[in-house]
Amino acid sequence: MIADGEFHFVKEPSHQNVTKGQNEWALLIALRNGILNNTLAADPEDVRSMVQEKGFYDKANFSKNFKGDKYAAFYKDAMERQGPAVPLSAEGERELADLLKRLAGTVA
Repeated sequence: MIADGEFHFVKEPSHQNVTKGQNEWALLIALRNGILNNTLAADPEDVRSMVQEKGFYDKANFSKNFKGDKYAAFYKDAMERQGPAVPLSAEGERELADLLKRLAGTVA
């Protein structure tokens, strides 16, 4: 939702899996950038700030979590500390769509 010029997430990840939560927030930040800037890309430092705020931050493994086999394919390039925003791959776009369906409660 956009209200008073600010973007607000209406539904958010609510589980306890830190690695999964970091990735889900990266996908949601890419969505926000897609809506606001017409590019589905996740800025690593925006993701870091958000997951710190939401309790999903894993300081020791933050960058590593995006480079592992399970999540690396969601991004066109590796997320690097202080690096540029990383566009979603086609697989990342599909995962974002699945995440939105889960958050909306339309799939298990």
